[in-house]
Amino acid sequence: MSKVSSLFSSFSWKLHILCEKQGKINEAYKKLQDGWLSNGDKVPPAEFAKIAAEYSECPSGKKGGDLGWFPRGKMAGPFQEVAFNTPVGVTSAPFKST
Repeated sequence: MSKVSSLFSSFSWKLHILCEKQGKINEAYKKLQDGWLSNGDKVPPAEFAKIAAEYSECPSGKKGGDLGWFPRGKMAGPFQEVAFNTPVGVTSAPFKST
């Protein structure tokens, strides 16, 4: 593995939507499905940002859900697993984090 690919496998940059209530995240995810995912399309980052701003309860929601770059080991277990295992440009299904 080259130094560059090793560096990128150690860091991740993600957008996310954080909701405490399952119903609220399901509503946000349905908008993503209806607009893009059910057609097999990727969600355009600007459109994801609009939905994150509307639904996310995390302060990052004001920035379109942008968490920026973060190293492996910085985020909570389930979130970290999904973040590092979801391919670039792919939207994961909702999941429970700690």
